[in-house]
Amino acid sequence: MINILDELPNEILEVDATRLHEFVENHTLVHLKGKIKRPLFISILQHGDETTGWDAMKLLLKQNADKLPRSIYLLFGNVQAAKNNLRQFDEQPDFNRCWPGLHNHSHEIAQRMQFITDMMAEIKPFASIDIHNNSGRNPHYAGINSLGSKFINLASLFADTIIHFTSPDGIQSGAFAKFCPSVTIECGMSGTADGIEQTHTFLENLIHLSSLDTIPGVAEHRQVLNIFSTVKIKPEISIAIEGEVTNPVNFVINDDLDYHNFHLLEVGTVFGHLDDEKTDMPFVVTDQIGHDITDHYFEKRGTQVCIKQQVIPAMITQSIRAIRLDCLCYLMHPANPLQSH
Repeated sequence: MINILDELPNEILEVDATRLHEFVENHTLVHLKGKIKRPLFISILQHGDETTGWDAMKLLLKQNADKLPRSIYLLFGNVQAAKNNLRQFDEQPDFNRCWPGLHNHSHEIAQRMQFITDMMAEIKPFASIDIHNNSGRNPHYAGINSLGSKFINLASLFADTIIHFTSPDGIQSGAFAKFCPSVTIECGMSGTADGIEQTHTFLENLIHLSSLDTIPGVAEHRQVLNIFSTVKIKPEISIAIEGEVTNPVNFVINDDLDYHNFHLLEVGTVFGHLDDEKTDMPFVVTDQIGHDITDHYFEKRGTQVCIKQQVIPAMITQSIRAIRLDCLCYLMHPANPLQSH
């Protein structure tokens, strides 16, 4: 089903993500033995253009070349797409929508994810880390699928800003949350030095940690936000980013929109402009169970598309390809971490 290795191929730590396909295949799982046997599971490159995970892992493994403090299972994701610096190929499903969830798939990628999940459910890792980047301007933050204390403590090791989400379906951290503390870390734009350094420091601290029950000194300033909806552009709506318009389109997205990520937006904040007052609302906002709640949060004012009530956006992107493959953004409100159990 997948390739499982007991060591990394020779010289692999000397190459960047675009050359990983020369050493490993998609979904190669490498077991690296350490002093503490209970492993840490780390997933990188589920999206091939999100390279910070590999850059941080190279630093971690080089600095612990003699002996890892804790065993690691390292999963390489879409190394073929990484060769071309692509999130995924057009004919491929999104790797991070194929893990076991509410709506399981039967294709080969989903079968691989099921195999890995079943294998790790038996091993019960100390924790699971899925490393990602954003295509828009965002602070570094951690995403969790449970408000349990170990999940919050794990996320707090990476960032003060934590988001709690239960969709989309089929994501790695959601599948693993059933049997170990799991987190998705978002490390800013791919390849940036600060994202690599923060991720490396997080992993270095984690492989020395003996427990996630209490993490002294990290909880004082953390903020937990809950993702409650997804904003997706309608397929029939043509779009462009302001300043990059070469042909007439239905909806022009403000070129500074991603600066609003993780900031409270006031009523009337403009997301973009329509080509005509008669053009339909360009996107659909759905809650966690798929209900259309667009009219609760957005309205048209002439050709402007505006926020109707205060909300905090996350993961707004300026990449047209990412918008089409995934979404424009998510909407959040503060969650109360005292609800954890």
